[in-house]
Amino acid sequence: MPQPCPAPRYVRGLAGVRQWALAVPVVAALVLGGSSPALADAQGDLEKAHSAYVAHKYDDAETRLRALLDAKTGLLKDPDSVADARMYLGAVLVAEARKDDAARVFEELLLEKPDYEPDPLRVSLESIDGFVDTRSRLRQKLAAIQAERVRKVQDERAKIEAERQKAALHLAMLEKLASEEIVTEKNERWRALLPLGIGQYQNGQDALGTVFLSGELALALGSFVGAGLTLYDAGQARAAFARQDASATAYQQHAQVAAIVGDLFAAGFLLAAVTGVIHAEATFVPEHSEVRKRPLPPLSLAPVVGPAGIGFRF
Repeated sequence: MPQPCPAPRYVRGLAGVRQWALAVPVVAALVLGGSSPALADAQGDLEKAHSAYVAHKYDDAETRLRALLDAKTGLLKDPDSVADARMYLGAVLVAEARKDDAARVFEELLLEKPDYEPDPLRVSLESIDGFVDTRSRLRQKLAAIQAERVRKVQDERAKIEAERQKAALHLAMLEKLASEEIVTEKNERWRALLPLGIGQYQNGQDALGTVFLSGELALALGSFVGAGLTLYDAGQARAAFARQDASATAYQQHAQVAAIVGDLFAAGFLLAAVTGVIHAEATFVPEHSEVRKRPLPPLSLAPVVGPAGIGFRF
């Protein structure tokens, strides 16, 4: 039979390249996913150590457990798994009648995890008794550790609450600043020379301005009424004299009284106006500031792209 011809060299080269191309993803996956197999190996070694303990292979179990718990080379990092490993190691030491060493392991376990509870289905009752004895001996120390942890949690919560309140106060202050505006109005000196309490109103003395306004208006009205009565009675007196009526003298007297009363009201008005002007000038306020409310602007979000990433700002 004719022998098959060997594949050309370039075909064999392509086949080799194809094998390398298939191998590269596998190698990359092994490199990138190395942490997961390592974690799986640590859990597997922990189970193997426990199996050795159950099988009474205490030397093998202790060797595996100490390797897992080694601070430099140990692969066991999960706190719960570390606590289980220490419990298993203490159980191994109890089984080997090394109770002092077991007590030290239990103490280390409790100091790191005061609330740990052993599984009675995975360790012996004797080791659980040793664990409970160690916890009883360290009761005060463990209580202090637990209280310190509670205090730290409370302090952290108090700190967060204080930051929240501070942020709320800051936001309230910003809202107040945004919803208020201060308007300053300049007062005019010449307005203080005007009667009727205008100067007092300009100075912000509204009650006193009302007193001067009402008083001066009443005095002015009395003066006008007096002048009107004076004119009326004088006219009646002239008409009576023309008729040679005896009532002319009475009208003339009424006119004189009305003139005096009108003059008194006019003098009172002048005195009140001068007093108001002097007071307004003496207590003149150059400017007056007023806080006015204004509506808050609508809240809006704007996208922001920067070195830190993509986000939003108000």
